[in-house]
Amino acid sequence: MNYTGGFLWMKKVADQIEDSNRYSVFKSYVHGNTKRVVHRLCYKIRDLIKTIIYSPDVAIIDSWGESSIAVWLILRLFRKNTKIFIVFHHYEERIPLCKNFIETFYNFLIEGIVSVMLRNSDIILTVSKSSMEDLKSIYDIGKGINKDIERNEILFTNNMNTNKIAIVGTGIDVDLLDMIIRRKKKLEKKKDIDFLCMGRIEKFFQLEKIWVKIKTLRPDSNLVMTGRTSPEMINKLSSIGIDHRGFVSEEEKIDLYSRAKVFIFPSSKEGFGIAVAEALFLGIPVIAWKIPVFEDLYSKMGETKINLMEFGNVDLFVEEAIKAIDKYNLNAQSNAVFNKPNLVFPTWKSVAQNVISVIEYTR
Repeated sequence: MNYTGGFLWMKKVADQIEDSNRYSVFKSYVHGNTKRVVHRLCYKIRDLIKTIIYSPDVAIIDSWGESSIAVWLILRLFRKNTKIFIVFHHYEERIPLCKNFIETFYNFLIEGIVSVMLRNSDIILTVSKSSMEDLKSIYDIGKGINKDIERNEILFTNNMNTNKIAIVGTGIDVDLLDMIIRRKKKLEKKKDIDFLCMGRIEKFFQLEKIWVKIKTLRPDSNLVMTGRTSPEMINKLSSIGIDHRGFVSEEEKIDLYSRAKVFIFPSSKEGFGIAVAEALFLGIPVIAWKIPVFEDLYSKMGETKINLMEFGNVDLFVEEAIKAIDKYNLNAQSNAVFNKPNLVFPTWKSVAQNVISVIEYTR
């Protein structure tokens, strides 16, 4: 099974909490792992029943998806003593994705239920200050929270009506990235991927226009992408010269990062941006839109190789991407040696420890 976004966060944190031996962990994969509707429904019902039988002291649920809503409802109905923690990454509107009135009404209903679920939860776990601001501005939750908090510090206030937010962060897989760094040193002169991009394509803004302009200026350039998308979209991107690989294995991910010269990430919304953090950890120059989370995380890091572009300014984005590739090629000709950047990012172990601290605080 491929894990991305909220599912990746949930799996990594659950694995780390389990490894700590502090708590017994029951992992319920209620989203299912099959494309067959009947089988998926059976998996969901089975795991919902298991959740009731397990009767957890604390349930950690993602804020996105009907399965999360089902778990929340089941626990509130049958296990009222269970403390419910909702994990909130960032706001992602469902309505614009609708194709007809029925779908519009359905998604409007789901968004309303998610709002109720967030307010009804005992704790909301967020991954960044930007996520917390989404809760304030969109859901009107936690408006009394002090904004002046230190990076990576847990923020928790015990006014359960308004201020029940804990910022616990998101981690990166340092062991995996160290493997890539060792491989990078061997392949530094053999990099053949000019631009790399990883993530959900529906969150990317003006990606196709950006790439068409880059190709116009640098016809020999290539762009490799990975992430969730449809076969139709892969074919569409292929028609303009984008090599989209879909989901890739950890081995393929290591290989792609090792061969990449520049990382472009024109995402319009992020709670943290794991792919950006990974690229920066590896010393790969990053070009991204100037969105709140990146400004908050990286604006004060002077040596960080990230250029944040005015949102929507395609020409500027393209200009900086070209500058980055030209700079890489110049450094490659001068035999510049790769040095691991002196940056500190949270690991999944530290994020899990933050979550454990919140659990213990609320017991």
